[in-house]
Amino acid sequence: MKTMQSSRLFRLLALLFACSLIAAACVSSEEDEGADDVTETTDDSGDDAPADDGDDASADDEPADDSDDADEPAEPEVVEPFDSYPPGVTAERILLGMSMLDFEQLTSMGLSPAGWGDQQGIFEALIDDLNDRGGINGRMVEGIYEFYSAIDAADAERVCLIHTQDNQVFANLAGFVGPAGTADICVTGTNETIMIGGEIAGDELAKSVAPWFHAGPTAEYQTINLINLLVQTGRADGAKVFTMGGAAAASEEAFSIEQLEAAGIEVVGSAIIEALDGDTIAQDQELAVAFERFKASGANTLFVFGTPSAEIRGAAAAGLTGQIAIWSNDSGGLANLGATITDKSIANGALVSTGPTDSEIWESETFQTQCVAPVVERIPDHDLRDPLSYAPDEDNWFNPLRRYCLALSIFVQIATAAGVDLTPETFEAAAYGGAFDDFELPGVGPASISREKRGAQDGVRLSAYDSTLGDGGLGPVTELLDAYQ
Repeated sequence: MKTMQSSRLFRLLALLFACSLIAAACVSSEEDEGADDVTETTDDSGDDAPADDGDDASADDEPADDSDDADEPAEPEVVEPFDSYPPGVTAERILLGMSMLDFEQLTSMGLSPAGWGDQQGIFEALIDDLNDRGGINGRMVEGIYEFYSAIDAADAERVCLIHTQDNQVFANLAGFVGPAGTADICVTGTNETIMIGGEIAGDELAKSVAPWFHAGPTAEYQTINLINLLVQTGRADGAKVFTMGGAAAASEEAFSIEQLEAAGIEVVGSAIIEALDGDTIAQDQELAVAFERFKASGANTLFVFGTPSAEIRGAAAAGLTGQIAIWSNDSGGLANLGATITDKSIANGALVSTGPTDSEIWESETFQTQCVAPVVERIPDHDLRDPLSYAPDEDNWFNPLRRYCLALSIFVQIATAAGVDLTPETFEAAAYGGAFDDFELPGVGPASISREKRGAQDGVRLSAYDSTLGDGGLGPVTELLDAYQ
């Protein structure tokens, strides 16, 4: 996970971070420093207020003006209705907030061996290509680009406030992941702003007011898909499962146990690891205790809910990797284990539900034309190539391209269907109006969304972690299947 830090980011970090820690509703007052980074919507509705009494009184002392002009009232300034509602939309433009992972921080802390290339450049290239093709129903798209810390929820909320309050964007693209994922509700709930991306979980979705979608399956559907595929393929036979996850994913514990038991799979224990990813020593101490409980329970299978790096590291320290089955409901977390696991072969064989492989997406004609080509054309020194060819210490440009191109594609298709009268209400009506019961995403293929299914991807398969794939990745175990047959 990666970043290209800009000078704007450092200014905003210095000026806004302290403010966002004070209160979730804090709005930056550092307008002078950030003015070149903020696209403002001007509301001139106050220009039509009557003159104050002092001006009227002074007029009594003046002789009357008999000219025709003096008898005619001043013509009021016309204000476009889009200037006040909806936020982020005018007759000419749509303002979007783009949130990107701060890989400079992750690499400096040893939490990732490399980054994701020029993330902002990739986003800008995709937006420029969209605008060159006419934008969305004639409106040009503009972006507010901000980087956030994946391990600092307060910093992610800072970015939320920059997008939703300082700039009043119409929607956020990419959302927030990891411990910072708690800021998703700052966007979709507190500030009632549309989001495409983030980490959609049931408890967060219940707090969400604005429409919220994701290219891949939501956390709940990753769990459901995985369990259904394990049962279909016979891999759940005889399993005695111990569930485990970090505090950031604690809300997934009960749902995971419920789904396992509903599928007839025995659950013999569970544990929550409270220490966060930045505190490896404390994590390892908790993991040692948790795996003593694992052994005592008679479990032969570890089900990890949420990011699985710490739990896999703990299983290896307990001498269990290679001896037990490991199931993960987080494909993104399993594919990107991070630098706290130095020998990634300990994760080999861990199973997860996925969609098309990275190579399948890369080789897709629609991904090449809609996602790759705009970046290649606009960033001459790009390093876009087959994702399996990246070494562990090389910036992986494919990861952000896939993430951002799919999020933008979902937004553009729904916003286009919403028509010229683009509001949160028309956007939501378009999303649930039936047109998106069956649509296509570049590289992913068939997709659908509904009020119940917020993750678009339809085809799924079992995949396993393989440390020999590039810098470590997921390889297919089964063909793409219907998890509900």
